[in-house]
Amino acid sequence: MNTQHSAANPPALPGALPYPASAQAWYLVFVLLLFYIFSFIDRQIISLLVEPIKRDLQVTDTQIGLLQGFAFALFYTLFGIPIGRLADRMNRKSIVAAGIVAWSLMATLCGLAKNWTQLCLARAGVGVGEAALSPAAYSMISDAFPREKQGRAFSVYNMGIAIGAGIAMLVGGLVVAAISTEGKTFTLPLLGEVRAWQFVFIVTGAPGLLLPLLLLGVREPARRGLMKMQSASGEDFGQKVPFREVLKFLVKHGNFYSLHFIALAMLAMVGYSVGAWLPTVIARTYGVQPAQVGVVIGLSTILINTTGIFLAGRLCDLWASRGQTDAPIKVCLVVAVATLVTSSITPFMPSFVIACVAICIAGLPFHGYVAMGPMAVNQVTPNQMRAQISSLYLFTINLIGMGVGPALVPFISDYILKDPMQIRWALAIVVVGATSIAAILLWLARPLFREKIAATANWH
Repeated sequence: MNTQHSAANPPALPGALPYPASAQAWYLVFVLLLFYIFSFIDRQIISLLVEPIKRDLQVTDTQIGLLQGFAFALFYTLFGIPIGRLADRMNRKSIVAAGIVAWSLMATLCGLAKNWTQLCLARAGVGVGEAALSPAAYSMISDAFPREKQGRAFSVYNMGIAIGAGIAMLVGGLVVAAISTEGKTFTLPLLGEVRAWQFVFIVTGAPGLLLPLLLLGVREPARRGLMKMQSASGEDFGQKVPFREVLKFLVKHGNFYSLHFIALAMLAMVGYSVGAWLPTVIARTYGVQPAQVGVVIGLSTILINTTGIFLAGRLCDLWASRGQTDAPIKVCLVVAVATLVTSSITPFMPSFVIACVAICIAGLPFHGYVAMGPMAVNQVTPNQMRAQISSLYLFTINLIGMGVGPALVPFISDYILKDPMQIRWALAIVVVGATSIAAILLWLARPLFREKIAATANWH
């Protein structure tokens, strides 16, 4: 492969494409944010339905952990790569719309499951649909904002994680409290009689089928940050770069990508482990109802965690404006250390009230990495590879974070500690171990990221 680079930064290029108008760019971000909120509601609502699902389907904590993590993550990660490839070649709006319809339909079908296998297959389908959103979203946001404003834009989009998870906890907790009577069922038109937990899946999944209508007001951003790439015969690949060339680029720059991907996977492991099991941990430790825990965690996540994500973006933009080119990596490092301290002690507070205060404190740094991780990937990746390498990034963090994290906590509790009431210790072990690894790897990745940023001046 013969690679040619431009000699100047974008502002100096004659005829360089202007960025979209501010209102247009931010409308794109807020529409994508709404999609992300719904995706996380559908993804996280199961964490409040653990006990009724266990009762009605006669399954174990480990099987629930597989439903929460592995069943979703396996298909989310496997399908993410080919879908990301389509996003680098085709209209990204259409890909996002198709994904929304797919995951909303499958989330609704979770509510029709009659056994563990059916529920597992439906959860896998949710993963396939949701794989279409973030790679295309990251690519579009990168094309809609200059680098010094991307921290805020990526942070607003990724606030969907905290808002969606918080709404799932808050609304889900209220719904579960209202329909928690054992054996209670609902009769729905066309669907017949369903159990209470099935009803929750249906009412949170079905509304998403209307979301693609919002894309009618979104313009596909012009692609920018392309690297001119040619085959050995001199053929210009343009936007359609062969996958083997993507892999070559990934391997060539693998020193940074490997450290960054695994570090963020460790932080994702903490995020999904806590999201999946903190309601159960608090309920078992302090003897409160899951619905109460859901309301507390939901309000904290919506108010505190989203604030933390936004502040992380602002901090990144501030450091970037001062010439610190490793700003997103530096923010992730700060988040890893802060999360290690605050999230490991929450289940060990002397009372439920103090534990609620600890949850709020831990929430401020908890999700600070979710915008910085993919933003760093997109800043050092050519446009025609961004969605594909973002998919590989998501493959790594979700296969490890989502696929292993929620199942690892009950595994430690069931098979190592051998006491379901000690699940708080299992959660603490995962938090301390994963955040420590993440902090070390991010420290090693900082100088490598600075080198990659400097190199982008030759091809932007």
